[in-house]
Amino acid sequence: MIVLSNISKVFDNGKLALTAVDNVNLTIEQGQIYGIIGYSGAGKSTLIRLLNGLEKPSAGSVTINGQDISAAKGEALRQARLKISMVFQHFNLLWSRTVKENIAFSMQIAGVPKAQIQARVAEL
Repeated sequence: MIVLSNISKVFDNGKLALTAVDNVNLTIEQGQIYGIIGYSGAGKSTLIRLLNGLEKPSAGSVTINGQDISAAKGEALRQARLKISMVFQHFNLLWSRTVKENIAFSMQIAGVPKAQIQARVAEL
């Protein structure tokens, strides 16, 4: 489950404060698939970066499967990211591989056991 609780992100360079994400609340249950759409500059990329821990929120929390990603640092954040998968609009696939092989590839280089990879690929 993914839970965004009162998430805000403000970029402040000292002269100008720009609110990219403003008090977002969202719960995504296990197995649900969502897409994020909107106008250019609406905060879509910032929201995704908050979800995968590449950005820290200015306020609020991001919780994935019970772990507060927004508070995680260092090794804990790296380990959490190994379990987060995303498909971007302009995704880069290896053309010499099938869709299944592309899905499996990132798990293979992360050291996921073969049986677990096969089960996850079949699920997706």
